Amino acid sequence: MKILSRVALAAPAWDRNSAQRNVAAPVRLREESMPSRAPGLVRGHLAPLARLEAAATDIASRYDISCITPQFDTPAWTGIWRRLLATSASPEKIYQTPEFFRFLTDTRAAGSDRFELFAIRDRVDAKVVGIVPVRLSNMTLDAKLGNVALMRCQRRIVRILGSVPLTPADPALQQQLFAYLLAAFPDCAAVSMQAFPVELLPLLGSAHQRPHVVHGWRACHTIPLPATPALYLSRLSSKKRYNLARQYRLLEQATGPLELIRIDRSADVKDLVAAIGALSADGSGGSISARDYRVLAANRLLLSYVLKSGDDVVAVIAGSRYGDTWHVHQIHYAKQYRHLSAGAVAMHTALQNVIADFAFTWADFGFGEPRHNFASTHLLKQRGHVLIVRNAAATRLLFGMFIRYGDWHAAVVRVLRPHALRLLGLLRR
Repeated sequence: MKILSRVALAAPAWDRNSAQRNVAAPVRLREESMPSRAPGLVRGHLAPLARLEAAATDIASRYDISCITPQFDTPAWTGIWRRLLATSASPEKIYQTPEFFRFLTDTRAAGSDRFELFAIRDRVDAKVVGIVPVRLSNMTLDAKLGNVALMRCQRRIVRILGSVPLTPADPALQQQLFAYLLAAFPDCAAVSMQAFPVELLPLLGSAHQRPHVVHGWRACHTIPLPATPALYLSRLSSKKRYNLARQYRLLEQATGPLELIRIDRSADVKDLVAAIGALSADGSGGSISARDYRVLAANRLLLSYVLKSGDDVVAVIAGSRYGDTWHVHQIHYAKQYRHLSAGAVAMHTALQNVIADFAFTWADFGFGEPRHNFASTHLLKQRGHVLIVRNAAATRLLFGMFIRYGDWHAAVVRVLRPHALRLLGLLRR
């Protein structure tokens, strides 16, 4: 079934007669029935549970940690899991959900990364207080001088999915969890949290486990989503609204009428992959396979958009959604429309469709900040790739050397880049 609607990119109700009037793309949506149950977990890759259970009992604590990977999709555990997700402080909550864990297990190939799930109980009342999904994979450590690799090696690590453990904010529990994971997986050199928020760093304080930040803290872009497209547009300056409307108008003049197509079901993944392929230099469908996109859609995690004019693909927004967050992973656009800001037009058009058609009912965004207090449409959150390195002299020395070299290299680049750009400008005259 096809549903046609309009995206109110032009202006809010109070500004209908402005220069932004009647700038909108028709949106083609498709309904989908409930997805069928995903195939069960292939259990052949699991570690011996006895070794994992033994690792938990070696650490004196009020908490018990156990491996529950074989039971991860049972109703009892899924219900507990969803209850805990409601309290998650992770900016990447989608990666610690039952749906994403099922996606990982359903798309896992032989010999690829391992995925395990752990439950944490309070010994006082036997209540489950934490669910921690992890991924065992390789991390490449390299020391570069420009584009030349001076040294490179790989180490096995435990990646905590979602970056922030889905546990109570108890530093002692965090210390126990990291020690448990390193004991359970002796071939792993560190525990990794890919996008850990800087404001939660005090939770990781420990005399025995000092966190390392790879390549320093970085600013991650976040857009708080208001209740309506009109409210979103009202937070833009009049100049910004004018520029968006002008960019849309010029793009449509160059391409013809624009249509925004939402891709959120398995049957339409072929259109998404074809659109990405049409915009890529080698004609490939991107780094994610069509099968992976279909499994994402079956687990109700896929939310992507294709901006077209007739049969021509203008731009693609590849993303996923869970709860109150829409994650934008990649923005592709036709290079011939780069000067017309095709990517920005597609992003803002898609963003308003997301706001209009999805209910964001949770009161908070980020870490306890009420959504109605945001006066800006664009926030920067400081996050970093945090490692808890195994407490062995050789391992600490290896990781410390690469991390310190990376920090030094980044500092040198920051100092030299402005001078190099000025010199390049003089040479071009």
